Amino acid sequence: MTLWLCGSAGVWTMYLAVFLQVPGAGLGEAGINALANVFPLALLAVAAHLLIKRQVMRLSVPAQIIAHVVIGSAFAAAWFTLVTLALALIDAARGEAFGLAGFTGGAFIWQNLQGLVLYWALAATTYAVRGGRSTAPVTIVSAPPLERYLTRRGDEIAPVNVRDIVMIAGAQDYAEVTTLTDTHLVRMSLGEFEQRLDPQRFIRVHRSRIINIDHLDYAEPGGEAVLSRA
Repeated sequence: MTLWLCGSAGVWTMYLAVFLQVPGAGLGEAGINALANVFPLALLAVAAHLLIKRQVMRLSVPAQIIAHVVIGSAFAAAWFTLVTLALALIDAARGEAFGLAGFTGGAFIWQNLQGLVLYWALAATTYAVRGGRSTAPVTIVSAPPLERYLTRRGDEIAPVNVRDIVMIAGAQDYAEVTTLTDTHLVRMSLGEFEQRLDPQRFIRVHRSRIINIDHLDYAEPGGEAVLSRA
């Protein structure tokens, strides 16, 4: 809605500036003529935006290209027709004869060229706002809790059973893991570790500490937790 309002106001302002260059045209007449061009354009822009968003983006890329060529041509033709009708109604409101006298020659070509350019600008804006072609629904599958991982011990790489972890402490981009048998560093942040661990077994007791409640002996009211490696 914001883009639509700002775009409509901006185009009206540009048309106003153009019509003010016509000899003898006052501000009121120039504003009305600008509105006769912009109001149909704004209505068509809404319709085209919804059509692109709800229908065209769901098509394959080749089908989208064909659809834009067809819709863009129809957009330009419809705008030309509505502007001609709006100008005829304005003449009738001024007491002049009602007549659908459309543009001819270079003016006709220019009007339709404007329609095509404005349609492609509208289409580009719609794609930018919507993020391009609509994607298919995505099903998020949760990864199973981490059970084992590998760590280096000297020159060897050994597996570590997650159930043997007593505590994990954050160390910037690393995590210091204390198990039943040793303490070692893992190239994984504390937050990444927390996402991979079983929440029924591991709880975060501090912004830099995760404990395995299977090895929790007791916790004091002040927040102190006593762990064992037994």
